[in-house]
Amino acid sequence: MFEAFCALLLRLYPAEFRRTYGREAVELMKCRAQHERGILLRMRLLTDLAFDLCATSLRGWQPAKPLLPIVERTPRFDSIDFHGPSPKALAAGTLASLLIWFATLTLSFQPKAIPNVMPYIGARGPVVRSHALPKMATAPQAVTKDFKSQHELIAAIAGKLKELYVDRGLGRQLSDGVLAHEKNGDYIASVGSDLAARINRDIQITARGLGIPRGLFVADVVYSERPLPTGPSPSITHEMRERNRATLLEQNCLFEITDTLPHNVGYIKLNGFADVTVCKGTAVRVMTSLNNASALIIDLRDNGGGFGDTALQIAGYLFDRPTYMYDPRPNSPVPSYTASPIPGNKLVDKPVYILTSSSTQSAAEYFVYNLKMLKRAVVVGQTTAGHQHSGGFYRINDHFGMGIQNAAPPRNPYTVKGWEVIGIEPDVKVSRSEALDAAKKFAESRR
Repeated sequence: MFEAFCALLLRLYPAEFRRTYGREAVELMKCRAQHERGILLRMRLLTDLAFDLCATSLRGWQPAKPLLPIVERTPRFDSIDFHGPSPKALAAGTLASLLIWFATLTLSFQPKAIPNVMPYIGARGPVVRSHALPKMATAPQAVTKDFKSQHELIAAIAGKLKELYVDRGLGRQLSDGVLAHEKNGDYIASVGSDLAARINRDIQITARGLGIPRGLFVADVVYSERPLPTGPSPSITHEMRERNRATLLEQNCLFEITDTLPHNVGYIKLNGFADVTVCKGTAVRVMTSLNNASALIIDLRDNGGGFGDTALQIAGYLFDRPTYMYDPRPNSPVPSYTASPIPGNKLVDKPVYILTSSSTQSAAEYFVYNLKMLKRAVVVGQTTAGHQHSGGFYRINDHFGMGIQNAAPPRNPYTVKGWEVIGIEPDVKVSRSEALDAAKKFAESRR
């Protein structure tokens, strides 16, 4: 019905225009009418057509001769000559626009146009916007093909949850939740990293509803612009290993700054936990150099993680006995206890302040989390990134992969069960730029 009204409106255009562009204009109207559903979008379409008709009627239309002679492979630029409208055409156009306007209001409020919405938290209906051009008969086929690929991707993600999540019963419910969101159309307008983020959000919401504690890793869908590898990672050659070793030593094993600040406050700026097989000696020298400090500030604001062994080694200087450090990875190669006490170490009873930001993640969060839970350090700065990813990783297709908790994590004695997604909240919340000055004040007052 709506398309018929649009076609009727086209008949009010000048005859020369209809002979030249009639077929393309009909295709354009049909395509826009098919995709631009809902009262607002259809009102916009009618408004566009009405303005265009009025402009054409007021000024007239006819193709002008080209300014330059037509030569093969030479671009052609035509101009539009304008003539005044006739009163008859103007009255007919106004009447037709009013009829179509009232007809559209009636059709737009029919109940069948209202999508079914399922009662899921954060769910919202699909939003599709199409700016079609003439001669786009193949466009619906391309959209269908994309929808099919997306459906296969989401079905594969749901299948991994059902098949591999450590608790099969919960995995089945997590899978059903993802499929329900897809059926509701919640992913129809999302692609790439946005699609991955929306699925992850829905998995987390469903997990909380199922009673899975906050901070525990459940699953993480990732998108890569580059094609994901199809097999295991290539083994590191001896030359590559030696080159990495030389680079780490040249960068002082990512210890950017080691200094003693006024009032005998030790300061370490550490931008990553490097391989302990290469950097164990460097870590020993750094910690020994600050052995007589009255307080210690460890700056992890730019620490993106690395090796848990090095984090465990540094933590060993802060305890007088072997201390349990929770590692969320099943069968982790990192020992569960620090190597405390360390002979000659004097830092076991000194105040410790750790600086964090939204860039603090992975192994750095492992370090911060345990020292905070053990009440051995005061965390100053911003909430950390919340990147744990302790499960196995599975390739879905060329650009999507999925981490999933496929084995039970170790026993966690703390009330907050991890930092996945939620990050680690600082004890003293200040901006990134203010964190060091705040920690200095605390250290000077408690030294």
